[in-house]
Amino acid sequence: MFLSNMKKRLTNKVFSKILITYSTTILLTMFLLLLVLSRYYTEVIIQKEMDASTRTLERVESYLQRKDEYTQNVMQDLYLKTDLIFNDIAFALQHDYDTYLSYRLDKYSENSSFVPNNLNTFFQAYFSQDPDINAVSLKSASPGTEYEYIYNHHRWNKYMTKKVDLEGKSLHPEDLQLQNVEWEQERSIFNNIQISRSINDPATLKKLGDLTVFYDTSGIQDLIRLRKSQFKGKVYIFQRDGDYLYSSDNSNIPEPLKDLSFRTSFKKIKWDGKIYYINTLADDQMGYMYVGFIPENDIKKVTIVHRYMLLSTFILSGIAIAVTYFAMRSYSRRIHKIETAIHEVRNGNLQIRIPDSREKDELTTISESFNDMLDDLNMYIKDVYVLNIRQREAEMEALQSKIQPHFLYNTLEAIRMKAIADGSKPASNMIYSLGQLFRYSLSSREIVQISDEIQHVKEYIGLNQIRYPNRINVTYEIQETCLDDKMLKFTLQPLIENYLIHGFRKETIHNELRIKVQRIHRDIEIIIEDNGKGISQDKLLAIHTKLLAGTTTSEGSIGLSNVHQRIRLKYGQEYGIQISSIEGEGTIVEVRIPAARSE
Repeated sequence: MFLSNMKKRLTNKVFSKILITYSTTILLTMFLLLLVLSRYYTEVIIQKEMDASTRTLERVESYLQRKDEYTQNVMQDLYLKTDLIFNDIAFALQHDYDTYLSYRLDKYSENSSFVPNNLNTFFQAYFSQDPDINAVSLKSASPGTEYEYIYNHHRWNKYMTKKVDLEGKSLHPEDLQLQNVEWEQERSIFNNIQISRSINDPATLKKLGDLTVFYDTSGIQDLIRLRKSQFKGKVYIFQRDGDYLYSSDNSNIPEPLKDLSFRTSFKKIKWDGKIYYINTLADDQMGYMYVGFIPENDIKKVTIVHRYMLLSTFILSGIAIAVTYFAMRSYSRRIHKIETAIHEVRNGNLQIRIPDSREKDELTTISESFNDMLDDLNMYIKDVYVLNIRQREAEMEALQSKIQPHFLYNTLEAIRMKAIADGSKPASNMIYSLGQLFRYSLSSREIVQISDEIQHVKEYIGLNQIRYPNRINVTYEIQETCLDDKMLKFTLQPLIENYLIHGFRKETIHNELRIKVQRIHRDIEIIIEDNGKGISQDKLLAIHTKLLAGTTTSEGSIGLSNVHQRIRLKYGQEYGIQISSIEGEGTIVEVRIPAARSE
């Protein structure tokens, strides 16, 4: 049922367009918002990761700085022990190992104390307490002599094994013994961080050798491991000259890190089709540069927040679209009712009505207007139907009362000839004029020339002049250029008839009638002026009111209003007749029609 209703709704084009437009807008807006929020959240995550990288590098730097400070403190204590540095250390660095052993035995035999004061006791006292120290090396400035003190056998053996594999030869150092080691290559950095200090002769400041402390990287590893939940990248340590010292995962150096400048910076690079972030921290004091190397893919992995954001977007979009659908469904129903009513009207059912709605909106206005239109249409149909019936009845009455024209003309002509034969010329003229009037009246033309209408008026007036001899004086003022213009038939004759019935004074011979026809711009103006009885002000006001209302002025006769309405229906509201009158002095009727040479 729901699917069928849904299908009906979707067949409604307006409903479909609104729903699709609104749904598309919601989806685009929600997913655009999701994109913005996702990007913002990703930028926050990246910045957070960069901050975590910086903090991790700072901790590594702080860790090594503490080791460096410890080594520096050892060197300061070493220089404070003048006997040790002048006698034991200086002699050891300037002679070979066998000579140094003989020298140390002689010194021990000469010393009154049972506690020896030499390199062994000094290094044992200072370096054996730090578990991160693997070994300490004392190397002469002159090539060939080096002494090693090993404090963590297991780690140092691993280191030496890797070193031997690198150099291609074997070496077996003994625990807590001095070793004379000749290294042909630079020290390998596997699992060790080296901190070196120069040893100079306090008197001459001549360099005697170098003291190097080998710190195991497990401390750095533990420090990074503790921050692994916050920092997802890798940590590398380089020397100032670019030599590689340490990697948090013992991997090879990535290509982008091989040519880094020794400075603190942050940059984003593209390598091997992927994006990486490089965070560097330069330590000018120790000469180390700490590098954080973070792949963007590790940062931008879809987190649970991203999943929640995507799920929320789908849920909110679905809710918005569902709310829109159910809100639009009521409008769709009302539109469907309007559409059904229109189809019913098209099929001829004019009794259909759109049900009233409690909502007051545009659809309600359309429904009410539609219902009002049907009411007016039904009323108009009824009026037209009644008018048609009445018109047919009038036509039937006209047909019944119509006299056959030829029979009428022949009869009138026979009467006129009889009047001539009997010597009654006035009667003959009256019959002739009456025949002309009948002939003009029975013509089927609606539009006639002004000359024809004037001739009809002359025949009508002539008939009345015979009836009232020497009592009607008529003056015609007609422009020749107006005679060929067109006008409605029976426009002037009813106005003349109106004068003869209501304004003509039979008791006097001074009845004056003036008919004037003239062109004014694009209009024809016809003036009928008389000096008859005139019209009282009250009656004149009633005539003006009836002219405006379109009702007849005299029931049962063709009056002023009939002519006025015919002209306005034919030519427009700006045309028609105007009447002015003074009681006892006369009346002026003005007729205005458009000038036209053809119908």
